[in-house]
Amino acid sequence: MSIYLGIDIGASTVKLGLFEPKQGAIGKRLDRPSSASEGPDATVDVIKTATSELLAANELQFQDLKAIGACCPAPIDASGMCVYPTNIDPSWQGVNIAQKLSGALQLPAFLLNDGDAAAYREYRIREAQNRASSVMAQFITGTGLGGALIINGKIWSAPAVSAELGHICIHSSENADLCGCGARGCVETRASLLGLRNMVKHRQAKGNVPEALQGEPMEVAKTLRRLGQMDDPLSDVVAIWQEYFTSLGIAARNLINTIGCDLIVISGGAQEKEKMASEGAYQRFKQDAIAWIRQELDHSFPHLTQTRVEWSIDRLPDSAAYGAAQYASVTGNSKS
Repeated sequence: MSIYLGIDIGASTVKLGLFEPKQGAIGKRLDRPSSASEGPDATVDVIKTATSELLAANELQFQDLKAIGACCPAPIDASGMCVYPTNIDPSWQGVNIAQKLSGALQLPAFLLNDGDAAAYREYRIREAQNRASSVMAQFITGTGLGGALIINGKIWSAPAVSAELGHICIHSSENADLCGCGARGCVETRASLLGLRNMVKHRQAKGNVPEALQGEPMEVAKTLRRLGQMDDPLSDVVAIWQEYFTSLGIAARNLINTIGCDLIVISGGAQEKEKMASEGAYQRFKQDAIAWIRQELDHSFPHLTQTRVEWSIDRLPDSAAYGAAQYASVTGNSKS
């Protein structure tokens, strides 16, 4: 049995799981504080210790592992180097994380951007169910907005880094919100938790907002999914979510007109169901979201009406870790 170690490195948490090509995700998994703010070496030490714990919990040995598939929230080049630490500590810039992991665990290691890893897993699940496409783009909603392109089953990447879909420009005005990348008007400034914060802030500045939207903008933003999935949501809340998903639609339209995607997948925090939401309200929220995205596509060239827009079908926790492991199983075997 060939077992691959999957690792999702975040700014605060590192997640580990095991993947076997025929069985998929196997055994127990674990999370540990990543210590990323202390530098890459500190995180690699955490991973080394956590790997021993994971193997012991699953009654396995180091020699049972064939390779490592890891990912982190930053642009990664083909060698496994962190090009720019957008969502992790600055000390990671220019560090080859793949080499450090390989040296620490004495195994071949492959490093991906976390969005690429999640999208790769989504693609493989769809492929197994005959629901894949030749050109799939996935937008991954969260604090920021990640994304990836899968073309003919392979992660698309340029010589430097892979696709950064959250930084497609949708607003070119000098008054557009500043993005963490340094530019203005990126889709991430609308279709993300940070984008929800921006929209709340702008509405508060104009005054006359309902009580539910008053308070510190980021804290209000964190309540908007719950407010949006109520049986009778406030019109102001609906308007914010309409702007959120319309912005995603604009980015998707630009992407399709550039490279010709036949499938757009939406995943991440925007897809999650609130515990207190009724099934009817949740389904309405999701249907409205797809409709707002579709409206932007269907008003462009006629062929865009053929592009599918769907929610992610991957329901496995820590999909990025398992996607990275699955990528290692395919890529490692192709190079051996």
